Amino acid sequence: MNDRSPKAAARLFINYVIIAGFATGLNYVVLRLLREKLHLYVWLSAGLAYGSGMIANFLLNKYLNFASGSRSILGQARTFFIVALIGLGLNSILMELLVQGFHLPLTWAFVISVGIVMFWSFWGHNAMTFKGGFRAFISQRLKRSNSL
Repeated sequence: MNDRSPKAAARLFINYVIIAGFATGLNYVVLRLLREKLHLYVWLSAGLAYGSGMIANFLLNKYLNFASGSRSILGQARTFFIVALIGLGLNSILMELLVQGFHLPLTWAFVISVGIVMFWSFWGHNAMTFKGGFRAFISQRLKRSNSL
């Protein structure tokens, strides 16, 4: 999306939240089906379910939310999964800090962590995944700092 207006950014963000909510729901349904119907191990069910949510999130954002034709789907997918894995790490650290350090209930820690990571993920995908990728992002920042 070339429109950089606040309204366009808000629309992208709202669409992103809706798509992420759908992907989270898909993750949960697949988890329950794999565990309860196919009786797979919990870790395997959780991993496959998480992967299904990530793939759905990527494809829906690529084709329905972010206008992006400048990079290959493989390049976008690679960046998407790196941003998502960083988000997973950030979520894990925040959960540990909020539950063990601040003694928040698990549900509150989850809501806060997911909220923070949602902003990271949106920014990362908007700035890198569906634009030029990590190298282009860093290159642009270096050019800006050198021109100051």
